[in-house]
Amino acid sequence: EWISHNARLNDLDPDLVAAVILQESSGNPGAISGSGAVGLMQIMPRDGLAATFQCKNGPCFSTRPSMAELYDPDFNVNFGARMLAGLIKKQGGVREALKAYGPMDMGYAYADKVLAIYSNYK
Repeated sequence: EWISHNARLNDLDPDLVAAVILQESSGNPGAISGSGAVGLMQIMPRDGLAATFQCKNGPCFSTRPSMAELYDPDFNVNFGARMLAGLIKKQGGVREALKAYGPMDMGYAYADKVLAIYSNYK
């Protein structure tokens, strides 16, 4: 329900959002990665381990939601779907957006994993 609703709100295919969730957290809303990403869509929060990551102009994730917010599955999927939709518009395509969404060190390998999961839904 969260997936379909939030995918539609962001003009995304629910199966694509589900594929990201399966790759990111295996559907576990309480998942937290070694790098500090939280929830179903593994969003970097403003607090926790992610608060220690510094970019040129200060903390990298200071405008992100809190860990507590991201543990709410509906909130997490909504935020992640908005991020993904924004990346698709910015990057010009789904594969490029998934590359940007995923871990920095994985490049297109991450995108291709998600797209393989996505193709299994079709």
